[in-house]
Amino acid sequence: MADETYSGNGQGNGQGNGPGDVQGSDIGWSDTVRFRLPAGWAVDVEEHEGQPVGTFRPPPPAAGVLRLVTDRVVPRPESGGTAATLQEMALRFVRPQDPRAGDRTVESRADGAVIAQAMMRTEEEGRAETHYLWLVGAERPDAAGSVAAVAMFSFALPDLMDGDESCAEMLGRIDDAIRNAEIL
Repeated sequence: MADETYSGNGQGNGQGNGPGDVQGSDIGWSDTVRFRLPAGWAVDVEEHEGQPVGTFRPPPPAAGVLRLVTDRVVPRPESGGTAATLQEMALRFVRPQDPRAGDRTVESRADGAVIAQAMMRTEEEGRAETHYLWLVGAERPDAAGSVAAVAMFSFALPDLMDGDESCAEMLGRIDDAIRNAEIL
């Protein structure tokens, strides 16, 4: 669940922290990830299959919804350790066998976190949609040793909006926020 949501300087007034600061909201979710959304996004929680799912909607007239789930996975003894488990999760996340998915990448950040990214075209309840997918994960200490802590994001956009200049700009800001997300 959302640990904290605040704007700008943490005082809830939407003001930035100084010159050059971009207004927005810092989001903490499920003690696993912290990231910064652009200003004005609506934050809510949905439930899917008994799991809380963070939902974030851009201010009107923008379209789309960003969804977030997190997990902390203890590696199986035969898995080769936490780093191997994290790499396997990232590779499965980009759905290499799914013909609907494309633009797949798996890379490492300088801090050791893994970022997996893909794009998928689907049909949801009769509507054609484009889904942009990200997994950000890192090895984190746990009482049992270490775990693979991951945040999985999906931005669903009506297919006919995909490629629109305003959507491309918004996707750039979302991509930046997710790529800079802190895994806790």
